Amino acid sequence: MQRLPAEHALLGLGANLGAREETLERALEDLAERLELTVVARSSWHTTAPVGGPPGQDDFKNGVALVRTPLSPEALLHGLQAVELLHGRTRDVEWGPRTLDLDLLMMAGEVRATETLALPHPRMCERAFVLAPLAELMPELQVATGETVATALARLDAAGRGSG
Repeated sequence: MQRLPAEHALLGLGANLGAREETLERALEDLAERLELTVVARSSWHTTAPVGGPPGQDDFKNGVALVRTPLSPEALLHGLQAVELLHGRTRDVEWGPRTLDLDLLMMAGEVRATETLALPHPRMCERAFVLAPLAELMPELQVATGETVATALARLDAAGRGSG
């Protein structure tokens, strides 16, 4: 089983408003320019149906990026939120449509459970739209459930949750 290298984090990226792929690509550039991080690898963009939120939303483009950063989890989260705002993100409706959604999924050696930050992300093992792109990068990564990413994704697929 694989673990995240020191000073590495996994980011989830998603968008379902506007030019989704262009926004995701630009967000990666903005993260590298504005924060102390280097994008080491990223998945392809996956088209997925919205999970939760109001009906009638457009499909998402989702992906995962492996980044290297000396930032603390809290500083990285703050930077992610600043880049979301730069791209017009609003938080009017829970799980509503968004121009950009950036999630801190995991960070090497870090476990948190505060009001503002939970690491590893508490729902990442329930979300095929996170696990499928992550499986491209690190299929043998051990996740919070003790499974590998590939095993967790296969479990969701077997349960009929597919890639949505």
